[in-house]
Amino acid sequence: MALALNTTTAVATETPQQAQSNCSAALLQGSWQLESALYLDANGKLLAEIKQQSTLSRKLIAGRHFSFITWQPDGKFEVAATGTFYTDSSGYHEQVDAASLPRLQGKSYHFQCRLTGDQWLHQGMEDGVLIKEVWQKLNDKAG
Repeated sequence: MALALNTTTAVATETPQQAQSNCSAALLQGSWQLESALYLDANGKLLAEIKQQSTLSRKLIAGRHFSFITWQPDGKFEVAATGTFYTDSSGYHEQVDAASLPRLQGKSYHFQCRLTGDQWLHQGMEDGVLIKEVWQKLNDKAG
């Protein structure tokens, strides 16, 4: 989703056999933390990279709704948004209902979605930028 600009170096290009999503709304339920992200222009030039928690982001998936917030390690707020989502064989789709950045308001996004264990590869175009994000599922158990 529309993060300040985030993604990972550990993201490989998907082959046609991997293009079909293995994500489902049921498997995405819960709390996720951004591990890494890459942001690339149309020519594949690196615009921004997030690694080693250089930017922090959490995404919550509950029912058919999502919310995310992104902030800097010093606590400075970057962006937040919320809306609805659905999954299908082509991936993960978001409809932004409310956002702290006006340019995100009312936008729809489609991302390729791949789950491997507790990691979620989230890849697609957002406002002309190819984003590749790796999210880690957070343990929701107290203790």
